[in-house]
Amino acid sequence: MIGLVLAGGQSRRFGVDKATYALPGHPANVVSAVKRLLPLCEQVIVVANPANQRQIQDLVGDQATVILDPEPFLGEGPVAGILAACQSGAKELLLSPCDYPNLTTQSMRVLAGQPMRYLQVAGKNHYTLAHFQTDQETVQAWLSGGQRRLQDFLKGALHCQPLVINADPKEFTNYNQRSSV
Repeated sequence: MIGLVLAGGQSRRFGVDKATYALPGHPANVVSAVKRLLPLCEQVIVVANPANQRQIQDLVGDQATVILDPEPFLGEGPVAGILAACQSGAKELLLSPCDYPNLTTQSMRVLAGQPMRYLQVAGKNHYTLAHFQTDQETVQAWLSGGQRRLQDFLKGALHCQPLVINADPKEFTNYNQRSSV
């Protein structure tokens, strides 16, 4: 299983790059995400964007492989990142965003044991926290058909189901604005 960290967003609402941002007393978000996946995965891949790729590579060092979305889907969202991972040979992915700083390895361990699932906590679906198998052809066809939404890809193309876990909802806080940190 390959860990895939989504770190290629533009962070417009946050104001600075969320992947490389560090909460007080914490490492950069992307570093935390990689460390969370390392005990669970044989390899970790980080999908970056051209603006943060070099800084992320410096932050994660040899703990993860840093890649970009493939052309012509550069900057087209998480499904493009999944395609990039599949082009690197990945078939089974444990997906994680870079901006859930309170997420625990234990929650990811539960998800890692349940393929074809995305997490649901307190009635809220977390599509960027998913475990699934796919291939380059499936993802390429989805993107070539004009589809971009991760939720639709997981449920429609892959038939993933929610995995309901009983966890503290604060663990699943996604900070979209620095004022909420």
